Amino acid sequence: MTDIFHAERGGHVLKLAFGVADGRNVMNEAWFAGFEQQLYEAQRDAQTRVVLLYALGEGFCAGGDLHGFQAGPLPEGYLRSAFARLLARLDDFDKPIVAAVHGNAIGGGTTLLLHFDFVFAAEGTKFQLPFTRLGLVPEFGSSYLLPLHAGMRLATELTLLGQPFDAVTAQRAGIVNDVLPADQCIARAEATAAALAELPPAAMRASKRLLRAGHSAGLTAAMAAEAKALETGLASAEMQEAIAAFFARRKPDFSHFS
Repeated sequence: MTDIFHAERGGHVLKLAFGVADGRNVMNEAWFAGFEQQLYEAQRDAQTRVVLLYALGEGFCAGGDLHGFQAGPLPEGYLRSAFARLLARLDDFDKPIVAAVHGNAIGGGTTLLLHFDFVFAAEGTKFQLPFTRLGLVPEFGSSYLLPLHAGMRLATELTLLGQPFDAVTAQRAGIVNDVLPADQCIARAEATAAALAELPPAAMRASKRLLRAGHSAGLTAAMAAEAKALETGLASAEMQEAIAAFFARRKPDFSHFS
């Protein structure tokens, strides 16, 4: 876990950098477990008031590890997975999370952002929700959160077609707060985190809880429904065809599925 996330606290801001400089930053069980552990420790640490997340390397996150998808990514089932534990931690985390995004944010690299409080994207960042193209369904509670942020029309377009979209569209969809030149993105995130850290911490936590309270039941129900659909999708022939086609660099053939 320590090889994935690099933690450094400056004042009341916990800076979390993940990935490696020459890597594509994929999500797997170790990634989920590492981030969940960092949030657990941040929640318990009275000196940490804000979490700032950013990635090393050429992009923010390339999504789930497709090799792991082929091998069976949830060997003990969804409810026992590090992914499920991270979702529960995010749902319960009441300190502000600020993120800076660059390069690519694919799949979970996009839906994860819906749980954060401030997200700043570098110009040129590409987003994508390729779930249907992989024989899968939305995750990270995005089947509830994305329509809430983007409206049903845009959420449906981005989810069902699964095509890449730019940072301006991500801002229109409520996934990011602002789009900035690449050399200003992290600085803006750092300035926002620093400003939040100067405010009364108890009032900040209470305010975040209140803002989210009205949507808690809907999000919980959506995540439970996603879990069942995700387990089905991960075991499906459609997903195996999609992943096999991806690695073979060919177009998948879904013509014989019903």
